[in-house]
Amino acid sequence: MPNLTKDPSVLEITDKIAKNASSGRYVVSDAIVREGGREYQYVDLVLEGGGTLGIALVGYIHALEQAGIRFLGIGGSSVGAIVALLAYSCGGRDEAKGEKLAAMVSELNLSELVDGKFFARGLSRLMGNRHARLRKARIQVGILINLPLLFNRFGLNPGDKLFEWITAKMAENGVRTLEDLNKLVAALPKGLTNRETGEPITEYDTSLRIVTADITTSTKVVFPDMAAMYWQNPDAVNPACFARAASSIPGFFQPFTVEGISNLIGKSEKWEQLGNFTGPLPNRVMFADGGLMSNFPIDLFKRIGVPKAPTFGARLGKNQRTVKDTDKLWVYAYRLFTALQHYADYDFIYKNQMYRHLITYINTDRYNWLDFNMDEAKMLGLFREGVFAAHKFLDTFDWAQHKKQRTAEAEASRRSC
Repeated sequence: MPNLTKDPSVLEITDKIAKNASSGRYVVSDAIVREGGREYQYVDLVLEGGGTLGIALVGYIHALEQAGIRFLGIGGSSVGAIVALLAYSCGGRDEAKGEKLAAMVSELNLSELVDGKFFARGLSRLMGNRHARLRKARIQVGILINLPLLFNRFGLNPGDKLFEWITAKMAENGVRTLEDLNKLVAALPKGLTNRETGEPITEYDTSLRIVTADITTSTKVVFPDMAAMYWQNPDAVNPACFARAASSIPGFFQPFTVEGISNLIGKSEKWEQLGNFTGPLPNRVMFADGGLMSNFPIDLFKRIGVPKAPTFGARLGKNQRTVKDTDKLWVYAYRLFTALQHYADYDFIYKNQMYRHLITYINTDRYNWLDFNMDEAKMLGLFREGVFAAHKFLDTFDWAQHKKQRTAEAEASRRSC
C-alpha cells in the first residue's frame, strides 16, 4: 500500500497546517519547547475505541504533528489503546509519531488479525461487510454454527495475531517490556517551558493510560498504573498485554486472561489500594474491551484548575446523538450495549462542559468498525478523515478562551466551597 502520508489529498491539507503553524496561527498550549527556530507545543491526548476505524486516529495524530504539536500523556480504550501504546513506543515525547504509525498501517493486512477457524473467520467477515447478499440470514446461520465456540471460548477469534503484531511493532523500536517503555519516555522533553512565565517545567504528571474491563471482578482497569494487581513483576511484562486486554471486542475476540493471581505474593494490598477490591483474590481474571466501561475516557488526564497543557480528545463518528427505534430484540440489545458503553463518558462531559471544546469528531460513518477486509482505498479514506478533522479542529480551537473558561470554573468552584 502507498505511504498514507504522501497521498496528494493528505499532503494538500498537511501543507496548509504546516504553513499556518509556521505563521504562529495555532496556539494550543502553554507547555512549549523552542528549538531550531521552531516552537513545539505539548498536549495530552485521549483516543476513542472503534475497531478498524482506529486508522483515522493515526491520521489525526499525524496532522496535529504537522502543526508542531507533541504529546505528554496518551491514553485510550480499545483500538484507541492500541494506537496510544504504539505511539508511545515510537520514541521519546519530543519525537513525532505519525509517520511511523502511518507506515505500520500501510504495511498491515487487517485480515490476518482475524485468526479464528474457517467458520469463525467467515462469520467475522460477514460482520464487517454491510453489503453482503442475504447478510442478516447468513449471520444468523453463522452464529448457530459457531455457538459451541462462543459458549466455550466467548469469542470467534483468539486474538493471538493481534497480540503478535503489536509485540513485533514495539520490538522494532526496542520495546519488549514495560521497563523498556518507561525508559523510552521517562524524561520530560528537554527545554519544556511555561509559555506564560518563561519558567522551566520540570514536573508534570503524564503517562500512558490504557483502559480495559476486568469482567471477573467488575473493575475498570487502567494500565500500566494497575499492572501491579495482576503481575508479580510488572516491569517485565510485555506491554502488548495491556493493549490486547483493552481490545477484546466481545464475541469477536476472545477475552484476554491472566492466570495465577491468587498465588502472587503480597498482592492483596495492591488490589485494595489500586482497585478498591477487598475480597479473596481470583486465580484467573478475564479482560474484555475497555469500551464496555468507557469507550472515550476523556477524564484520564483531568487536572484541577487551569492546566499548562490541554487534553485533546479524538472521537470516531459525527457529533450527533439521535433517537433510534428499538422494535427488535437484536436492536434492543445493541442499543443497551451502546448506552452502557457511553454513559460514563457522556456524564463526565456533561459535568465538565469545557471539555466539549477539546474534542474532535472524525467522520467515520461511511465505514464499518469490524471491516477487517477493507481495501486500500478505505484505509486511505479513514486516514484522510482523521487529517481533515484535525485541520478543522485546529482552525477553530481557541486556547486563550479555553483558559478563561477554566479560570472561571475554578473560581466558581472555590466560591462554592
